[in-house]
This record gives sequence, structure tokens and C-alpha cells, in this order.
Amino acid sequence: MSEPAGEKAPRAPEHGWLPPSLELIAPRKPRRGEWTREKMVTFLRELSATQCVSTAAKAVGMSRTSAYRLRNRMQNTPFALGWEVALEMGLHQLAHVLMDRAINGVEEQHFYHGELVGTTRRFDNRLGQWLLTNPWRVGRQQVAREWSARDFEALLERIDSDSLVWHADEAQPGPGWPYADVDEANNEQDRFARRDSWYAADAEWDAAKRGPKQGPKW
Repeated sequence: MSEPAGEKAPRAPEHGWLPPSLELIAPRKPRRGEWTREKMVTFLRELSATQCVSTAAKAVGMSRTSAYRLRNRMQNTPFALGWEVALEMGLHQLAHVLMDRAINGVEEQHFYHGELVGTTRRFDNRLGQWLLTNPWRVGRQQVAREWSARDFEALLERIDSDSLVWHADEAQPGPGWPYADVDEANNEQDRFARRDSWYAADAEWDAAKRGPKQGPKW
């Protein structure tokens, strides 16, 4: 795959290497059915709002399958992190939904011979409760997505305006991006992971209780 069409070719990272799937090419008019930066950003916005890959892909005229293929081709890129941040926002939405269901239940209608004869309230949120108890088991790069979720717009702007791969030693977009001092930004991210990250703290607590395990990642 070449660089998504119709966009300015990104500059190479300082180490001068790009994955074969993201080779630099001359800008050209995008062909129908190709992913562009604009489509990527809109897709991620829709994904964060709907938590449905099919719906988000349809919003930009693409298929669910093509979205997953793009994700697989662009692992360890800003777009891949954007997908993770959209997932993080979905977990936040899930917390609100489960709170509503825990308090109000889910209404179920009961019919007899095609006529509504009554309703009951059902309270069963075991799957959702498991997700909220074990959110770091969902997705990838949990601490990284937690950081960038603090300013999702910054990450989307980064995807829209710069290289589709990370530059060498690049600080991950988050609060205060674009950064005036990259070293200070990296230090701030390290402090966040040590002091403020829910995922990192939960993994440490669980490891102390049960023993070491595969925990959250940047």
C-alpha cells in the first residue's frame, strides 16, 4: 500500500526509514475507494462516538473490512493510536450506560397472542461489569490511549497534518500539544504513567495481589 492518496507526502523520520506499506510517493488525486487523511480523521471521530466500525467506515464511504485492513497495515502509527483512543472513549460511555442500567434496569416487553400484556425490568450487566473491571484487557497501548484521550483533537490534528508514522523520539500528542519542548513533554508523559494513569496503577495493584502479569502498555 502506498501513502493514502491526495495528500502531501510525509517527511521521513530522522532515522530515514519508512515501512514498505507507507512509502513516499508524489501527491496525486485520490482514486475512489482509497483512504485519505480526511477519511481517517472522520472515521476516528465516528468510531469514538458510535463504537461501531461498520458505521464509522460507512460514514466515509468505506467498508468495515477495509477499515480493519488499514488498521493492520498501520500498526504502531498515530492512526492505530487514534483507534485505541476511540476505544477508550467507548469504555467511558459504557460506564455511563451501566450506571443507568444498574439504577433503572432494561425494560423488556411481554406479548401474548401478538398483544403487549406487560413489561418488566431486567438487571443483568455482567459483561459490561467485567469490561469495567478489566478495561486494560481490552485493546492495545492502554496507557498511551489514556494519555491521548485527554486531548483527542490533538491526536486527530497530528494524523491530519503530519507523517503517517511516528518521527524518531516524537512525543505522543496529548494535553499541550504541539509541544514547545519535546524532552519536557516526554517527561510529563512519564510522570503521568507513574502518578496519574489509572491503567498503570490498576496493573500494579493487581500484580501485588496476584503476582506479575501482562499489564497495560504505552
